[in-house]
Amino acid sequence: MIVRLPKGMLTISALKDGEFILGELQGEASVFEITAGLAEHGIKSGLQREYIEKLVAGYRGQLPIAISEIRVDLVKFNVSYLESLDTENTDLYQILAELQNKEITGMVMEGDRLLTIQSSSKRILTKPDGREIVLSDAGKEEINHLCGKNVRANEKGNTILAAIDGVAQITTRGKVSVFPFESHRSIGKVHGKIESKQALLIQGDVTGGANISSLATLIVRGVIRSSTIRCGGDLDCANGIDNIRPKDDGEIRVEQNLRTSNIKNFKVWVGAKLSAHRIIDHSDVEVLDTLICPRIADSKIAVGNQLITYNIVRDSVIKFGPGAVEDPFINKFKQTHLSRSRKHHDKHLALEFQRAHLEQLRLKSLMVLQRLKNEGQSSITLGNVLKRYLSTMEENFKIYKNGYEELLSIEQLVGQERAELAYNTSLMESFTNPKIIVVGKIEAGTRIVGPSDSIVLDKGMSSMSVVLEPESQKLVFIPLPKQGE
Repeated sequence: MIVRLPKGMLTISALKDGEFILGELQGEASVFEITAGLAEHGIKSGLQREYIEKLVAGYRGQLPIAISEIRVDLVKFNVSYLESLDTENTDLYQILAELQNKEITGMVMEGDRLLTIQSSSKRILTKPDGREIVLSDAGKEEINHLCGKNVRANEKGNTILAAIDGVAQITTRGKVSVFPFESHRSIGKVHGKIESKQALLIQGDVTGGANISSLATLIVRGVIRSSTIRCGGDLDCANGIDNIRPKDDGEIRVEQNLRTSNIKNFKVWVGAKLSAHRIIDHSDVEVLDTLICPRIADSKIAVGNQLITYNIVRDSVIKFGPGAVEDPFINKFKQTHLSRSRKHHDKHLALEFQRAHLEQLRLKSLMVLQRLKNEGQSSITLGNVLKRYLSTMEENFKIYKNGYEELLSIEQLVGQERAELAYNTSLMESFTNPKIIVVGKIEAGTRIVGPSDSIVLDKGMSSMSVVLEPESQKLVFIPLPKQGE
């Protein structure tokens, strides 16, 4: 194919059914002229700018100027029982004012719809001319990888339903589960370490020294004092998380949402959203998604998506944006997945070698049989050789069969882990516009840390949002519109 240019001519050749485009330039042309000429002939994807620049610089000969690209479209779904928070269109003052009344626990009944898949994960090859080929599609099996405890998938494989009455939750890896409640009057150090596979309802306080680990949601009617808490769902403690003795340790990890009135002298990690309707004071708080709190004082805050507040005071540090919050569990999960993927690859290669060896034994056995047939009479030597081959084949086939079954089990786990990591990746990618919104004042001395730079305010600021410049990822300060505008 010939592409006519103002001062030259580009000869292009398509290889492998259009997956690779080779180009050779005669005459002169700019990068813009070449890309525009290719676009007129339908070649817009996978352009290799570095090779186009070499042609422009005078290289004589063919170069790969366009190559097919592979992309992964991650699973897309919506969660029915979670309320979405619209921080773009809802009045910020209203969001802050209504924190005290916000419900976070997802109470559901048997048969309720929890999650619906709009499209499954796909690997897609895009050719330079825009044609797309689906290389793999997770299909209806993918939903099984997102099913946790006490849930079921429908027959179409696009919806997860509750199998029991209880509280629903989703982890940062996309696993949806439903758990029943068990009730306690109060929990303290005297109870030892509490480990539960059910949601917990604590009627009183969680007192100093308590150690609670639950796969599910935790609702505390009283106050949480210096304690160690891990919960796989929500943590709802409307009366506050208050370590009144700062020298004691207080640490909380919540996989989903956290609602409370105040957090004082605690270390907190939240996998979704945190809403505190009074204050966060002298605490170290990390929130993967969004944090909403009227007043932040003397604290270290990290948010992956958004921080909405009235005031930030007394030398606080605010870190936000991509990479601001790490999930140690996900990091460990990724390492496990990588190790298992390598094992899957090695097992696959071993089976290929085993299969080739079996095939070699089969061919040798056939040769021995053919010799016995041609001789027309029995041969003790050849018979013994044949027996040895057949015995070896039987042993090797057992090894191959066991290896194949092991490969299938590893493959199932790898597929499940891949789906869960795909959800986590899509969650991170959904944070496209991280920001800090302060509708009141930020005091001087506050340090704001972004992916590329950090700033310590030398004077106070009012009604301000902090965003990231798209290309450089540097901090940008933008005044908020006045209320009512």
